[in-house]
Amino acid sequence: MRAKHLCLVALAVLAAVVTLPVSVHAEDPALKKIQGTWQFVTHDMGGQSMSAEQLKSMTVTFKDDKWSVRDGDKVIQAGTHKFDSSKTPGQVDAVVTEGQDKGNTMLGIFEMNGNTMKVCFDPQGKSRPTSFKPKADNFLAVVERRK
Repeated sequence: MRAKHLCLVALAVLAAVVTLPVSVHAEDPALKKIQGTWQFVTHDMGGQSMSAEQLKSMTVTFKDDKWSVRDGDKVIQAGTHKFDSSKTPGQVDAVVTEGQDKGNTMLGIFEMNGNTMKVCFDPQGKSRPTSFKPKADNFLAVVERRK
């Protein structure tokens, strides 16, 4: 009798797991595509662009669900992220755990084209950008995968 009850409980748990939404089972495909180190090509914050010389040492590295922006060996900003490529443009939420804007959840959009990715964020997390045209309080960047 006891074995019969355990079997029923096991079947109920299995049925519950199988019927969970797909998003619980699978991670966003963008997460696999971004893994590695990317070189900044452009960097614009509130209409102020960094020069090509400044960008030479700037990279962003993605490892699993973590990211870090470096200037040479120095970490400027780091955190965790969550991508949603089911939206157009794709959406990304980046929680800053280290550096400038620590504690903020930056709301952003992204677009990938081969080894190039474009992102636009509201660093204060007030509203998600709707286009890749930088506004006074938004951050816009283009990065290319390092080989």
